[in-house]
Amino acid sequence: MKFPLARFDEFCSMLRIDTKEEGIKLLAPDAQLGTQRYLIEEMVKGIEEDIHFFVALKGRQQGCTTIAAALDLFWHYRFGGMQGTFAAHIEEARDKFRSMLTMYHEGLPRAYRIPMLQNNRYFITFKNRSSISMQIGGSVKKKTSGGRGRGQAFTFVHATEVSSWSDEEQLASMLASLAQINPRRLYIFESTARGFNMFHEIWRDAQRAVTQKATFVGWWRNQFYTKAPDSNEYRVYWDGKLTAAEREWVRAIKLKYQYEISAEQMAWWRWMGAEVITDETLLLQEHPPTEEHAFILTGSNFFAVNDLQMIARRIKTEPRPSYYKFRFGENFMDTSCEETISRLADLTVWEMPEDRGFYSIGGDPAFGSSDWADRFAISVWRCYADRFEQVAEYCVTDLTTYKFAWVMIYLAGAYKQSLLNLEVSGPGQAVLSEITNLRRLAGSIPRSASERMFTNVLAHMQYYLYRRLDSPGGSGQVYHYKTTRETKERMLNNLRDLQCRNQAVIRSLELVEEMKIIVREEDGSLGASGRGKDDRVIAGALAAVQYVDQMRSKLEMMKVTWADEARRREQVTKTGGAIPASQDALSRNIGNYLQQIGIKPNP
Repeated sequence: MKFPLARFDEFCSMLRIDTKEEGIKLLAPDAQLGTQRYLIEEMVKGIEEDIHFFVALKGRQQGCTTIAAALDLFWHYRFGGMQGTFAAHIEEARDKFRSMLTMYHEGLPRAYRIPMLQNNRYFITFKNRSSISMQIGGSVKKKTSGGRGRGQAFTFVHATEVSSWSDEEQLASMLASLAQINPRRLYIFESTARGFNMFHEIWRDAQRAVTQKATFVGWWRNQFYTKAPDSNEYRVYWDGKLTAAEREWVRAIKLKYQYEISAEQMAWWRWMGAEVITDETLLLQEHPPTEEHAFILTGSNFFAVNDLQMIARRIKTEPRPSYYKFRFGENFMDTSCEETISRLADLTVWEMPEDRGFYSIGGDPAFGSSDWADRFAISVWRCYADRFEQVAEYCVTDLTTYKFAWVMIYLAGAYKQSLLNLEVSGPGQAVLSEITNLRRLAGSIPRSASERMFTNVLAHMQYYLYRRLDSPGGSGQVYHYKTTRETKERMLNNLRDLQCRNQAVIRSLELVEEMKIIVREEDGSLGASGRGKDDRVIAGALAAVQYVDQMRSKLEMMKVTWADEARRREQVTKTGGAIPASQDALSRNIGNYLQQIGIKPNP
């Protein structure tokens, strides 16, 4: 199907709207805001690629809801029998939208109008059998029932300001009701960001999906957001030089969106920040320069965002990792790990296990560290006296605690010289119980070679030993880690210190994104902003605190340094990949266990 753009433009040319800048005018293509036109053009491209699900991240006063309302009416006119819905965050927005549709309808020439059979606060129906139901997605302050709209199947959805919704049940019900193969289906979710919430999850899902399109509508596409060179605002606020922060996002806009910010636009931006929205955080929320700026944090960043952006750029230039997916049977020995593509993977491997390596493994089961941490995460890092390098990462949402225990055992068997640090709050107790039970069973007489390897792994598995640093002699020692406000400070600060000192080598872009949303709130608490996810960060921090507390000093005494490893790798490269004879004994004993579990070791 192709988007009927010519017919839509003709339709818009007959719609009369009230504008903030120009009063009453027609919504003709040449009179539309640049933000409005860009949104439509992105939808045209998407539908030509057989994409029917659009998520638009926008700023304030960009006209996206206005142009989407015109599309709502046009689509229900053109395609009879459409079962559509409009979902707003509050009743006032719903009623305003209904008034807009009514105004559009009544302003059209009679020949272009399809008669309305019903028009009330809950439904608009047309003579061609199309209908639009009006729903409330729920506001932050006043939650509404998720029951309205249940049982309906939609071929058209326009959801606005989803960032202010609080009714997750209604959103899930709506998504479950969407048509999947109707060629005329169209789903639009448009919203400002307002922190880390349901819309942030929808936005991230759209970025990863192959059947959805995520579109950022920047303020700089609005032609009215400029100040002319002969204006007072231009003379006062534009000095011809960009600040360091401005230079960063102007460069990002050019690279990411192929758009050059003008001096007139910079004058508008500075004027807006100086005289209209004087709070910088609020200005970035209302008029984000990039999609990264849109999701404003409620507290102050814990990790340096500029450093994280440089890390992200570095990761994008590095070789692609290997991707694997676990397959589970009835017991641990039936578990396998198969290579797959990135979209299907739950395990990412940047460096295969080496017998000579020392590893720190951190595991955070779902809901172990916070109520919003709903994913199972494991982070594996290779450790040197002077370097902490990420080599593997496991993250999945749908898992049981006993299977999570199996994955931890699996990875500990692959990365053999490792210490295991598990978050044991809540679900972590069940994970630890499964590991303990398996270790107990390992005492039985093995019946096969694979069982003997399994027994060997469990017998040599080592745990992190937590101790209070302010206790004489380190009394009160316990295995693993229980996250509290104080212990969270300890492990996250360890990870940040390693990152700031350029000793932590982060490989995961997803980990970097989670680190960006770790904030210190006004009450001093530390964690992901809003409903943001921090599972990967917690798993990495568990590995970091274990490395700092129990591994680094031992590696220093053993003189296991990155410099020595770098020289070894250079020597391997020079010899065409062959390991020097003096080191052959160290690598000869890479276990058959690795081949048994489906991971091939490095040469």
